[in-house]
Amino acid sequence: MPDCAPMRTRFFAFALASITVAACAEKPAGDSAAPERSGTPAAPSATPPPAPTPTAEAVAAPDDLDVAALKKALKCAADAKSGPCAVLNAFGTCKPWNAVVPSGDGRWIGHGHRVEGGKTTEEFTIVRSRRVPSNEVGPGQLPAKVGITDIAKQEGQAHAQADRLIRTLERSDVPPRSNMALEHLKKRDSWPEGFSMKTVGGQVYVASEGGTFVCQGPKQELYLVQRAATRGGSGEGLYATVFAVSW
Repeated sequence: MPDCAPMRTRFFAFALASITVAACAEKPAGDSAAPERSGTPAAPSATPPPAPTPTAEAVAAPDDLDVAALKKALKCAADAKSGPCAVLNAFGTCKPWNAVVPSGDGRWIGHGHRVEGGKTTEEFTIVRSRRVPSNEVGPGQLPAKVGITDIAKQEGQAHAQADRLIRTLERSDVPPRSNMALEHLKKRDSWPEGFSMKTVGGQVYVASEGGTFVCQGPKQELYLVQRAATRGGSGEGLYATVFAVSW
């Protein structure tokens, strides 16, 4: 009779191996030990701070009008009482002008003297200062736009009656409403405007033509020097004294 012991031993070993393999196959993958991690978990990265909002750079105030240089260029007498030299003399004693007028729309008229090509011609100069929102101006600029122009001969009666209006305002009298120059000045809505800012000494600088400088006299009159955009000579430009109609 054959010896069955070795067969039984081999069968038992085979059966045990099969059970072991089956048990390993049925074990969930999640039961395996996770690899050990060293150290503490990393903290979530912090949100970087927002970039600073760029601010507008400060703008340096322009220098005052060089009165001495213009007097020399125009060969002004020290006691000049009329013309461009009288306007320049007034700059020596006038005070700073507040271009932001209370009403928001101020208007002036006066005699202007335009120096060009060595000659001086007369004209009726008119000025408007219009208040604008602060968010419409740049750094250092005043919230006011200033317009400077003249009443041309083509305006007919407005030009013809301009001198009468100016003389009335010079005397601090009330002009008649029938004056056509007054009517023209009040109704005009088209102006060549420029932004304004204070100079080092408190004058008002207007970005028009080659640069315009304005200061105020004792009776709310304004003294104005507008440098020519294209200067054939160092003294060329407009020199005017204008009187308030509204402010």
